Amino acid sequence: MNRIKMTTMLALLAASLVFAACGGGNNAAAPAGGNTPAGNATADNSTACAGTDGGTDNGGNDGGFDTAAERDAVVAKAWKYLEGMYDGDDKTMDENKVGIPGGWGRNSSNIPYTAMVLDAIIGTKVWDSKNPKIAESIDWLVSVQEPGGGYSYAPADVMPQAKGVRAVYITSIVATLFAQLNKMDGPWKGKLNDPIAKARDYIKQSQVGNADGPAPDYEKSKVGFGGWAYSKEEIDDAVHGKGKPASNMSTSSFAIDALHACGVSEDDPLWADALTFLKRNQNAGEVQDEGFEAMYKGKPVKMAEKGDPNYGGSIYSEETSKAGATENEDGTVTLASYGSMTYNLLRAYLFAGLKKDSVPVKLAWGWIQRNYTLERVPGYPDAADHNRGLYYYILSMSKTLDAMGVDMLEEPERGLKHDWKQDMVKRLKGLQNGNGSWVNDNEDWQEDSPVLCTCYALGALRRAK
Repeated sequence: MNRIKMTTMLALLAASLVFAACGGGNNAAAPAGGNTPAGNATADNSTACAGTDGGTDNGGNDGGFDTAAERDAVVAKAWKYLEGMYDGDDKTMDENKVGIPGGWGRNSSNIPYTAMVLDAIIGTKVWDSKNPKIAESIDWLVSVQEPGGGYSYAPADVMPQAKGVRAVYITSIVATLFAQLNKMDGPWKGKLNDPIAKARDYIKQSQVGNADGPAPDYEKSKVGFGGWAYSKEEIDDAVHGKGKPASNMSTSSFAIDALHACGVSEDDPLWADALTFLKRNQNAGEVQDEGFEAMYKGKPVKMAEKGDPNYGGSIYSEETSKAGATENEDGTVTLASYGSMTYNLLRAYLFAGLKKDSVPVKLAWGWIQRNYTLERVPGYPDAADHNRGLYYYILSMSKTLDAMGVDMLEEPERGLKHDWKQDMVKRLKGLQNGNGSWVNDNEDWQEDSPVLCTCYALGALRRAK
């Protein structure tokens, strides 16, 4: 086994894995590996994103582009790269900073990457349940589930110090994978009920304010209520040691994805509490609770009103945004909405039971329509930040538009209709490296990892069908 050096693994625990912060990036320059020159992205959405390598983003369906065939070819090329990373390590990564091999599979000991690779290819033409790499990886994931139902970076015998760190993210990824395997024809159909139930309960108990969790008496009036922190194990210290949990939209969206996939009943009270958290992260004054107050650097947060570019979008948490903030004349602060979290918010609303004609959903959808692009993550004001978390953003977009069940996305202000699936295939084809991988030239949230970015890209492509 390529054993993980304990010193470098501890460095990982101190760092924010992409799962931890995933705050999207906006109007960024194209990542490394693509053919679009850095710096060509515009700071607003008035310019179409057409290009030889980018999405068509021009409202038209390119009849000369066979989306399905091109998608399959890109996926096959990417799978060749990932197969080569089985039980391996990508030496282009800064191992001293990352601290865990960049490959996947049992001998890599990398639980999240292993689950992400499998989730990225399930349902595509490269999926083969008889492939030993796939079959052994699934069986390994089942075998390393912790007694409490959660999953950490690595098995406890390899990395005991990792227990509970970012566990909501990782458990959610594994649970979502298992829920799909449990339903589809194959050797695992109907055989994963027990690990799914354990993972589901771990995620439910990790919700801030859950009656069976570490902070059952956490007040509804406080920030973070109804959301998910990084793990159940971290809630107690966050609440009782620091006064509030670190609930955020990224972790919460992963948890909600998993709970939806695991079939949690619509009448489960967790959904009502989740909606409390979700609405408090939507940048729209009319959806806020009367009397609720959040603070940003000692100043009250004021949600955007109609006419503000941030209106209807989502922030990262009630008191933070990865895209920055603007101080208002009255001394309040309005946090910036951005693409990754707005797509996450919309999808979470749907899975939490809101209808498409509800006000919160329509407001989020309106922000998305006004800010449609695959060239960057919309919302960041500085061009230097425009591709922060770009591949995470593209994955979030695909998951949400797939959940919405739309093939064409209308942009009313410019009178355009976008074939988002074709745009996405074109964009990712243009960004794909010669070896089949993708990687971002912005290392934030670990998008300097080719395996991670390739998982994000494949996860997006499997929904663009």
